[in-house]
Amino acid sequence: MADDLNARASALLDLWSALALNHVALGGACACGAGGVSLRLDDFELDIVDYLQDCGERCEVAEIAAWFRRRPGAAASGPQPLRQLLEDVQEARIQQPVADWIVSRLERTLNSFAELHGSGLSN
Repeated sequence: MADDLNARASALLDLWSALALNHVALGGACACGAGGVSLRLDDFELDIVDYLQDCGERCEVAEIAAWFRRRPGAAASGPQPLRQLLEDVQEARIQQPVADWIVSRLERTLNSFAELHGSGLSN
């Protein structure tokens, strides 16, 4: 089971690495001549981890909620908190039930990003 979790985390790291460089257009050009705003998907990394943190803290599984409540927020996790979280899963630095919950949530989130913005990158 740990090997499967490691493979899933590795696949998510690969997917995020590919997605992170893509751009998302926010708004379009208007009659005033101002163009739309374009952001790279990696600009959303903190938002993804913050969302995961919030869901984890509210999780009905006590072990998962307790782990997230002890964990520092995304901004305190370093410059690439999503990558760090997945690397922690790969290195078995996170207990199995918590790691499985994290990977399952991130699979849905990153595959959704890939479907919308990744030109066929989803698994």
